Amino acid sequence: EKAGELYSAMQALVAQKETTEAKNADLSEANHDLERARSEAALATKSKSEFLANMSHEIRTPMTAILGFAEKIADNVQRPENIEAVAIIRRNGEHLLQIINEILDFSKIEAGGMAVESVDCELILLIDEVVTLIRSRAEQKNLDFNVEFIGAVPAIIRTDPTRLRQILFNILGNAIKFTEEGAVRLIVRSVPNDDTPHIQFDVLDTGVGMSREQAAGLFRPFSQADGSTTRRFGGTGLGLIISKCLAERLGGDVVIVDTDPDAGTRFRVTIAAGSASGVRMIDTPATMARTETRGDSPAPSVNLEGRRVLLAEDGPDNQRLISFILQKAGADVTVMENGKLALDEALAAREDGRPFDVILMDMQMPVMSGYEASMNLRDAGYTGPIIALTAHAMAGDREKCLRSGCDDYMTKPIDRKKLIGIIAHHAQQAGQAA
Repeated sequence: EKAGELYSAMQALVAQKETTEAKNADLSEANHDLERARSEAALATKSKSEFLANMSHEIRTPMTAILGFAEKIADNVQRPENIEAVAIIRRNGEHLLQIINEILDFSKIEAGGMAVESVDCELILLIDEVVTLIRSRAEQKNLDFNVEFIGAVPAIIRTDPTRLRQILFNILGNAIKFTEEGAVRLIVRSVPNDDTPHIQFDVLDTGVGMSREQAAGLFRPFSQADGSTTRRFGGTGLGLIISKCLAERLGGDVVIVDTDPDAGTRFRVTIAAGSASGVRMIDTPATMARTETRGDSPAPSVNLEGRRVLLAEDGPDNQRLISFILQKAGADVTVMENGKLALDEALAAREDGRPFDVILMDMQMPVMSGYEASMNLRDAGYTGPIIALTAHAMAGDREKCLRSGCDDYMTKPIDRKKLIGIIAHHAQQAGQAA
């Protein structure tokens, strides 16, 4: 009897062992499948990032020439039909650039690479800058555009001004885009929120509006109210989700307060304003008037008279465009078509006692890239300013340029005034250091 019980127990143990081994085999296979899926996901993410980086480069490079030469032509046309044609080229080029920027921003957010800063900035001045630029869009569509303040607001807030401008541009731009007649309003107020006050921006329009079902899916990537909206108004469907993600990183949110088909929409943007301790609250209308007066004063002109600039750029169109911009500002420009030639020319000029004031270095060139040329220059003891010019605008591209030895970074297409200003700044700093 005992032998029978022992035999039964042994059989049970064998069966349990077999079951455990089977479960372990299943678990091992599941872990293997999970690891394979993780590797495939990482590879897909890498492939996606590389594709977006290449797409950005391939679009931004010709857009530099398109927008730059359109601006050059605009300075030399008088006939109304030609002026209009140039304006259409520039408007559509800037729209294409906005699309690629939105795709890149969304990619950065997905990858967790969208950084925000926290600095003190003047709230009224920031609003005035946004309003000044957005008002012209409303005027082109014969829409009324009004800004209202409810109560006093802080003179200084602590946030990321660049990202806040981006949010407001997006929400206000959408309101104007989806409104055919009537008005767009921006209502600003300061609201308490525990120990940290928030700034609330309400954007109201009298546009197409949405149903509840359409509004419910609006904050999904690549989504608009419906397919007919996409065909009628265009756009990537990324602007709102980008704005919402940025607002959340600034301590707030973007929500739809209310909307009705053919009756308009009310969006609400909130952001944290930083500590209220010691911050002056101001009467907004008076401050707006002062800001507008300040904005009417002409900015001091910047020229590059007497500055020697080495331009390393392999694209013939961009060589001509950037050379034209710099020469018109007074610079003496030497052009090299790859990084190796630029490296040799910069070192030779230094040996001759006539070093360049600034090197503009395209980062993607044949023979030797801008990254290699910059590192080789620094290894050779070159201390002059090197400014990276690149069509890459993904997360980490700026840091990659700076690590290679560049002092600053500009993305293509080139902003003419910004380019001249940044060259003048670095040339002056280098002269003072010398």
